[in-house]
Amino acid sequence: MQNEKTDNKTLAVAAVYDRDGIIDDYLIFYLSSLREVADRLIVAVNGKLTGAGREKLMVVADEIYCRPNTGFDFGAYKDVLENDLKPGELEQYQQLVLCNDTCYGPFVPFADIFTRMQEGDSEFWSMNYIEDLLFPHFQSYFMVFRGRAVWLLSDFLAREVDSGITNPVLACGYEHGLSECVLSSGIITDYYTSEKKEYHDLDIFEAPDYALQMLGLPMLKRRAFSDELSVRDNCRKVLNMLAEQGKYPMSYILDNISRIYHADFSEALWKSYITEGRYFEKNYIPREDVIAFCRKYGNIYLYGNGYMAALFMARFRRYMSGFGGYVVSDEYFESAGYSGERVYKLSQIGAEEPLIVAMTGKVALQVINKVRDRVNVLFLSVDPKIRKSE
Repeated sequence: MQNEKTDNKTLAVAAVYDRDGIIDDYLIFYLSSLREVADRLIVAVNGKLTGAGREKLMVVADEIYCRPNTGFDFGAYKDVLENDLKPGELEQYQQLVLCNDTCYGPFVPFADIFTRMQEGDSEFWSMNYIEDLLFPHFQSYFMVFRGRAVWLLSDFLAREVDSGITNPVLACGYEHGLSECVLSSGIITDYYTSEKKEYHDLDIFEAPDYALQMLGLPMLKRRAFSDELSVRDNCRKVLNMLAEQGKYPMSYILDNISRIYHADFSEALWKSYITEGRYFEKNYIPREDVIAFCRKYGNIYLYGNGYMAALFMARFRRYMSGFGGYVVSDEYFESAGYSGERVYKLSQIGAEEPLIVAMTGKVALQVINKVRDRVNVLFLSVDPKIRKSE
């Protein structure tokens, strides 16, 4: 259908995954709203899809593209754009939407959201942006690309995304890698929640009620109802708030929560809750300082090889002229039994080798004394005042 509301011919690609191949009603509501702003909607299904699920998707989608659940969301985007579309077909569209099924909503119609975002001259916008000194990033569950941003995306997918990976930690780095490309490109960017800048370190998973009320986020992350997070009352309060608004079919959320998390949240609709805001863990070194450090030294080593190291490499490896490898404490190296990998004991690395401690704050505190006598050490997430006082 012709997209009259945005006055741009728009292609939308939605990545979905369900362990049982089921398509719940919350997703059909989401895609139906997206259908209002898309001239063409391709749903990329990672993994299973039941016959009933296919029938429901066919009502709203122009095409269903099934693939293995590898590469996850970005793997799906890469496969659709590189393998499903015909050569030159992407050029027929002025606007590209990439999104996934990790949110309930929208609680504001996409048509209204797009009308507002069309008022600017942005080449890339997302639904929300996380302010952070070290890892500022555009959240990738809903992104829109125009003009130069489309070609930046195509280059990123071709160069940096492996659609066959099965490690979710590495896949998490794609959001940050793309954000780094966007931030360093000079293209014009925006985000839907930009009017509430003071709340952009808000944890939308642990404080979804604050995200809805204070940030103006028109979506609710499904993971807020996972076992690890739903012990907090914030997820119950946001359900209560949505029920009071009366604009969204609450049964869609409750039914999905019941099926996926085996939990009954129906009582939340009729109770009041007092909650507190939650914020993402704070980093203390600016992104620009890390870029300068990487460019200054030739052969960077990373202390740590976990989640934060993966995010670091996704963002900053492009600024390194060389990478020495990952470093772990001697005692951990022995117990983990590393062999034949690019992982070294701390004692194997020269005292003057450039070393970046890529660990979260609490873990990084434990290694301060181990590197105190070294030069050219950069901590990512430890307050400089604490480092000096240790």
